[in-house]
Amino acid sequence: MAKIYFICGFIGSGKTTYAKELAKSKDAFRFSMDEWMIPLYGEHMEREVFDQRLATLQGLFKDSALQLLKFNVPVIFDFGFWSKAERESIMDWLMKWELMQRFTT
Repeated sequence: MAKIYFICGFIGSGKTTYAKELAKSKDAFRFSMDEWMIPLYGEHMEREVFDQRLATLQGLFKDSALQLLKFNVPVIFDFGFWSKAERESIMDWLMKWELMQRFTT
């Protein structure tokens, strides 16, 4: 089965640069929130609107990732996962779809 990679880190820490290199080396499909949010919605919006749009894209990315995995395509989530709640949420999603084989910190 193809792997899912989660790129965690703060703004400006090199996540996207690393994710691009990883995608190239693993022939993986990369989901980058920044690369979708800004072209679709612009850079400035109310926090509530931003959160709604972010949740919509995350849901679409997860659904798409499931389809890609069925075709044995590795997937990279370049989201940041800054908060513990975000990391726990993605772990719950992995467990729901029985995608998690191991977790190391």
